[in-house]
Amino acid sequence: MAIDQEVKELLIMGDLDLIIQHAQGEWETRDVKLIPYRQHMEDLSKRFKSVEFRYISRFHNELDDALATLASMLPYPGNLHIDPLEIQIRERHGYSNMVKVEPNVQPWYHDIKRFLKTKKYHEKANTDQNRTIRRLTGGFFLSGEVLYKRTPDLNLVRCVDVEEAGRIMHEVRVGVCGPYMNGYVLAKKILRVGYYWMTMEKDCFSFIRKCQQCQVHGDLIHTPPTELHPMSAPWPFAA
Repeated sequence: MAIDQEVKELLIMGDLDLIIQHAQGEWETRDVKLIPYRQHMEDLSKRFKSVEFRYISRFHNELDDALATLASMLPYPGNLHIDPLEIQIRERHGYSNMVKVEPNVQPWYHDIKRFLKTKKYHEKANTDQNRTIRRLTGGFFLSGEVLYKRTPDLNLVRCVDVEEAGRIMHEVRVGVCGPYMNGYVLAKKILRVGYYWMTMEKDCFSFIRKCQQCQVHGDLIHTPPTELHPMSAPWPFAA
């Protein structure tokens, strides 16, 4: 296309480091299928006065990625004329304007806390829901405005909402002194630290699945490659 338009000086930018390094001659092309393409590229480059290949990281290439995604979504109209696209750069992403924030979202323990404080149920709750609230309040303790959960060993752990629970999981998991662990151990450690919410284990397992380091190193086996020797005791508990 550039040759047909009689372009003399050409700047080619790409976000694939492998192709750019091959085009610049920094890396050797060893794939048999790619050698003819590289030779054809070198033959076409001779028809320009100057050709420069420049690598652009994908982090700084968001506009091209958006145009490529848009092109894959729109059908090709054939011989029809396509008007040029007018692109405006916003200060924040477009989906941020579409998010609707629900005002006054109550935490999961709102009904329990209200019953312990005022002995009142929700105005739209039925008999079964009121019975469930009464049963759940037996395991909680209200101190001022802070709600605590009673553990089986008679300790008290503070109840937290969804936003605070996310910060706690991140700090305990990948914080300053946070070792990487699985979801079950993470939930037990948060409980030992002194925090509680209803869906602790489920949220911890979901948080582990989103951790990039866990996905990269999750399949590595840390057991040393040594042969195991079974040992038999002459009588029980001899070891």
